[in-house]
Amino acid sequence: MAEDISSDKKAPDLSVEMPSIEGGETDEELLLARDLTSSFIKVIKAFRFYPPDNPTLKGFRDQLIKKFQFFLNKYQSFIIQVGEYALSFKGKTLYENRDVKTSLAFSLYKDGLREIRFMKGLEEWEVQGIIDILKQSEQINQLEDDIVTLMWEKDFIHIGYLATDEFLEETPVVIPEDVDQFRKNLVFKPLAHHVEVDLAEEASEEGVDLDGLLSKRTEEPLPFVSDRSVYFLTSEEVEGLRKDVESEVDPTFVFNITDILFEILALEKEREPYQDAVNILIKVLDAFLTLGEFSKASDLLKRVYITLKTYDLQDWQIESIQKIITEAGEETRIERIGKVLEREEARLEDVNAYLLLLQKNSIKPLIKLLGELKNSKARRIFCDGLAEIGKNAIELFTPFIEDRRWYLVRNIIYVLGRIGKEQSLPYIQKAFNHEDIRVRREAIQALGLIGDPKAIGLLVKALTDNDVRIRCMAAINLGKGGKRAGLIPLLEVVQSKDFYKREPAEIKAFFNAVGMVGSNEAVPVLQQLLERKSWFGRGKIDEIRTGAANALATIGTPEAKAILEEAKNSKDETVRDACTQALKSQSS
Repeated sequence: MAEDISSDKKAPDLSVEMPSIEGGETDEELLLARDLTSSFIKVIKAFRFYPPDNPTLKGFRDQLIKKFQFFLNKYQSFIIQVGEYALSFKGKTLYENRDVKTSLAFSLYKDGLREIRFMKGLEEWEVQGIIDILKQSEQINQLEDDIVTLMWEKDFIHIGYLATDEFLEETPVVIPEDVDQFRKNLVFKPLAHHVEVDLAEEASEEGVDLDGLLSKRTEEPLPFVSDRSVYFLTSEEVEGLRKDVESEVDPTFVFNITDILFEILALEKEREPYQDAVNILIKVLDAFLTLGEFSKASDLLKRVYITLKTYDLQDWQIESIQKIITEAGEETRIERIGKVLEREEARLEDVNAYLLLLQKNSIKPLIKLLGELKNSKARRIFCDGLAEIGKNAIELFTPFIEDRRWYLVRNIIYVLGRIGKEQSLPYIQKAFNHEDIRVRREAIQALGLIGDPKAIGLLVKALTDNDVRIRCMAAINLGKGGKRAGLIPLLEVVQSKDFYKREPAEIKAFFNAVGMVGSNEAVPVLQQLLERKSWFGRGKIDEIRTGAANALATIGTPEAKAILEEAKNSKDETVRDACTQALKSQSS
């Protein structure tokens, strides 16, 4: 729910600045454009008006994002023309303010903007980015920055703009969006004949004092040339530039290199060129990681593995190729991954695909980075990758159990649980006694995943923990194990005299756990609890009966179902209702 706005801070009023549309009230696109423009300006004013931590701003921004998405899904693009005092859409004025101190249009126009284009696919970060730029348009120091520069630095994907340089020309220049647009607008003419003159030679031939000539030339400023047409490239220079641009942006360029390098790895028999090819491949891998191209980095490593498996290689060749795989997980490269993730510019599934191809030497650098990551999704990706890489390297994780950072210890316990090896138990047991409750809870989950007799013993011990969540988690993990060793302590708890005093969530968790074991051994106990007369409050006996009925339904054996069917006809209404609901939920 939006936060109430106090009387001294009212939402921005745009009624004066948003003129009515003459003759266009039936044009749906124009009406939507006017509404979107109004919201856009309102949000910018709100971000100028309220402090940055005010929750009202989030509501304004989210509403604007929805309106952008609705418009762009319907019409593909939204183009605002920028006039000196007005903003318009398809020739119709949607906003006008002639006060140069407050006019958004004027602040955009004076910085050279003539058009702002929003395209389908517009993302939340881009909307926030342009808000951040425009909210400060009144305070920008013109000697240091301008709006066009700030927009260019944002590197928007779905926001374009038309800009003009007030010092050079009046005709707006489209900022190239891609190489094709750059090539289209690139022109050249033959370079005029020009002769370089050596001042010393000129002076000696004409008898002119060199010092005087130099001082005279220094004192006279060069005339300012405002016509860009004087700057031309020769045809050879244009062709060279075109080739350079194509080589930089051609997506097949790097792949052509890697194809050649892998051919060398398959065919070359000389050590020196072979090692050169390996070194270049490592540099290509470095480039991919630096740019955050994890999908391409993964493809490269996969080809390395394929080369090892499919070609008849000598020992020294295998050793050389394996160097690529080892280097892929070295600390310097893991640090590159961290820098990309800090900028949040990577698809995490691509990062995961890369991590799964690494070897044991990457474990310590990955754990080091894991302790520094702020993104919770990225941490989970790293934990999943470490669980795969570290299946046979438990000893590399154990030193970090002593780390002071509780969250890193919790992540290590999660990884050890995913690996599921019995040799992890001593370290998980140490975390079982950790001072931070969150680490202890993770230890319970890990014990449930390992599930061996020692783990069950620790879970049984946790049934009496002071923390209710740990008791519930221990019960559920014992139930998932489906073993008699876990069933007996569960039944002891549900039959205890004070069990009815526990919270409903805990009562439900213990009965669910008993049902999960799926053993007929629990049926007599559950029947007794289902039919027991109440010597404590009516509400509590209802919870016990409901839990027992659901456990019988989960067990699902003929014996368990027979008890439920018979109890459906009980004289006690609560018993009838509990059994009927349990059978219905099980059948659905």
